[in-house]
Order: sequence, then structure tokens, then C-alpha cells
Amino acid sequence: MSQQQEFGECPFCGNANLRRLDENSWFCLDCDWDNLPVIPNGNHDELLTSLRHGDLHSRRIAAQALINIGDADRHLATATDTKVLLEALDDEDADVRYFVAVALGKLEANLSLGKLKQLARDDASALVREGAKTAVEQIESRHLP
Repeated sequence: MSQQQEFGECPFCGNANLRRLDENSWFCLDCDWDNLPVIPNGNHDELLTSLRHGDLHSRRIAAQALINIGDADRHLATATDTKVLLEALDDEDADVRYFVAVALGKLEANLSLGKLKQLARDDASALVREGAKTAVEQIESRHLP
């Protein structure tokens, strides 16, 4: 039987703005820290399948893995995955929508701007609204003349 991990603050940045995915899976909303295992790059197709068709836990883990775009060990999504990611913005789970919004921002996915702006304005979850706002800012700041 595994012991449940508890964090009062982020071990990386020291802030208390942490979210829990399950009993031992945590991530920080203020920096890129998480305690999830690295998902090998060879699992890219499996990751996208889980995002589309997995149970709640699988979708959350798949979406969370995408937030690490830019980390050389976890660079899993590419611009060609934008369609799948756009579909996942409609997921019933707020954590999935948040992670996917952040991933789209990191991918600079211009095609997602309309949907991200809608989420930033209208999503029921404050977390999703904040993630979508950040993604919109990232995309728009990188494409200014």
C-alpha cells in the first residue's frame, strides 16, 4: 500500500498554489513543478488517445503531461496535435481544460485563440479562465509585429 504524499507548498518555488490530481499527483500553478513521472516520447499516440478516450484519471494525466511542453524530457505535443487539443478544451473536467489551455499557449497555437478567449471569459472554473487567459497572452505576445 503506497503512502499518500502531502505538500503544503511547492518544493520548487515555495508558493502554496498547488493542485492535486490524485492521491500522489501534484502540480504547481505558479511554476512548472510537478511530481508526475516522465512519460517517454514514444508514448505520444497513446497520450493523445488517452486525452480523447480515457477515463477521468487518464485524461488528467495525459493533459498534465502536455503542460510540460518545452521541457526537453517531456516534449510530447506538437502543432500537428492542435485539433485533438482543441477538442479537449470541451472536456467536462476543469483540470483537463486547464492543462490543455496552457499547452496550447506554449505551442503558440493561433487556431485556438477564439476558443481560448471564450474560455477565459466564460468557463465556470476560475482555474480554466486563468489558464486560458495566460495562453491567450502567450500566443498574442509572440505574434505581435
